Amino acid sequence: MRARLSDIARQAEVSEATVSRVLNDRPGVAQETRQAVLTALDVLGYERPARLRKRGAGLVGLVVPELDNPIFPAFAQVIESTLARSGFTPVLCAQTPGGVTEDEYVEMLLDRQVSGIVFVSGLHADTAADHDRYRALISRPLPIVMINGYVPDVAAPFVSCDDGEAAELAVAHLVALGHRRIGLITGPDR
Repeated sequence: MRARLSDIARQAEVSEATVSRVLNDRPGVAQETRQAVLTALDVLGYERPARLRKRGAGLVGLVVPELDNPIFPAFAQVIESTLARSGFTPVLCAQTPGGVTEDEYVEMLLDRQVSGIVFVSGLHADTAADHDRYRALISRPLPIVMINGYVPDVAAPFVSCDDGEAAELAVAHLVALGHRRIGLITGPDR
């Protein structure tokens, strides 16, 4: 599909002239604006011109808290296969205690000019964490997706269950089975 300057300009929130300068690799465009146009190309599904394909084109960061918990490799596998079917290659960033932090991984991914980042159970799921880090990514603009954990004041796509509703359904099911003494073990309040 042939890219339309107007579509790319609208997505990147720049002028068509700026899009033209970026696509023709002309000087006079701020690096952040240039990246916004290239990201718009990726988001809209247009192929970058050969001279603009850098090592990060088509890469998507996948940040998970760990791989010891079997749920996170399962998430990574499903996300990886979905990205691959869309022509993207995931860059897996698994955190370990005392290792690289989420913010450090984000900086590394930005240095590699990724097309987007998927966060699985990241700091967005921690109500005590500062969520400005995600607002800054969105303002770049860099597409991000959050899985497990919802932050109402971050304008990004979220995929997360309603934990309160899930707990009510589980308790109702156990009560329907005749159970009366039901225990609950949870993580930290935050």
